[in-house]
Amino acid sequence: MLVLFGPSPRSIVKAFVASKVYKAKPVDDSDKKKFYFEDYVESESLDYDSLYSQYKEEYGGLDFLEDPKLWEILEDEIFWASRYKSPDKYQLILTVLAQIEKSGTKSYLAQQSLEAKEMKDRVRRVTGEFRRAKQFLAFTEDADNEVMIGRGSFEHDIIDLVLRHYAKRYPGRVIAILDNDAVHICHKDDILVDSRKRFPDKPGRKDAGRYWMLLSDLKHLESKKDRQYYRGPLPTNYWKWVSDGAQDFGTVPKVTLDDFAGQ
Repeated sequence: MLVLFGPSPRSIVKAFVASKVYKAKPVDDSDKKKFYFEDYVESESLDYDSLYSQYKEEYGGLDFLEDPKLWEILEDEIFWASRYKSPDKYQLILTVLAQIEKSGTKSYLAQQSLEAKEMKDRVRRVTGEFRRAKQFLAFTEDADNEVMIGRGSFEHDIIDLVLRHYAKRYPGRVIAILDNDAVHICHKDDILVDSRKRFPDKPGRKDAGRYWMLLSDLKHLESKKDRQYYRGPLPTNYWKWVSDGAQDFGTVPKVTLDDFAGQ
């Protein structure tokens, strides 16, 4: 049996818990078609209270699910580690969760295993790239269509976060970022992706108005949505990385890894 999970920290953790309860294998659900002949359950469809009650009865619980402060920190760590572009990113996170199950979350925070050190290094790399993206991207304005157009490519899976950051910096504007092959767009909080060849990248192009008008058609808009990125709420600690407008969109958390260092 398989437990399919999505990219959100909550989905990953639920899948880990469910894998123990059902003696199943947690698997990323990015390509459901390949599981057509497998017996599987989706973590998002499971009732958390019932699931965790069964887990706790057999395994004694998980400390970060009992302590809101530890959950706030670990949710943040899982979120950024899951954005590291590597085929083993979820395998590493699940391995760390298995270690936490045995030794507690503080063993992870103290970097007591090679896997914990690797995961922390990945978190640093991804958050570092995100900070740089917030500082150095330049944009050209297409005033007629209320669009800000930038150029950049990223090593890790952070394009949706970068788009949303600049959408907050330029309120009321559509944000478009072009890489070598595609254009990534934040349009009314939807993350879209399209071929760069079809995108009117220079302000003043005659076809630009028609391009943006087509996005008002719901079917056309739906076809452009980037399924790689989930639309759930961002982790609380995400806002500590967003210096611009953080107070408007969330509360900057007081809990950090330093609160548990040396304990």
